[in-house]
Amino acid sequence: MQYVGSMTLERDAKVFAALSDPVRLGLVHELRSRGQACGKDLSESLGISLSLVCHHARVLAEAGLLNKTKNGTTAVYTLNAPSLRDCLDTLD
Repeated sequence: MQYVGSMTLERDAKVFAALSDPVRLGLVHELRSRGQACGKDLSESLGISLSLVCHHARVLAEAGLLNKTKNGTTAVYTLNAPSLRDCLDTLD
């Protein structure tokens, strides 16, 4: 497989680094099964604090794996599946 350039490698490295944490993998799994969830629901299902959800969600969003929308004071998260798929396809 031919890489497009260093930008692809940098993006992939950022994605894999973001996925290297068990809590972040848990967030990805939860969002994959739910479709979308607010921080409070994720915090309850993973048994972690809301501030920890926000921290890990920010890392995933910076890697392009998570989308965040605000509904008043509530943050709603969704998985950016195409971005994850693109990165995983580079392993084939």
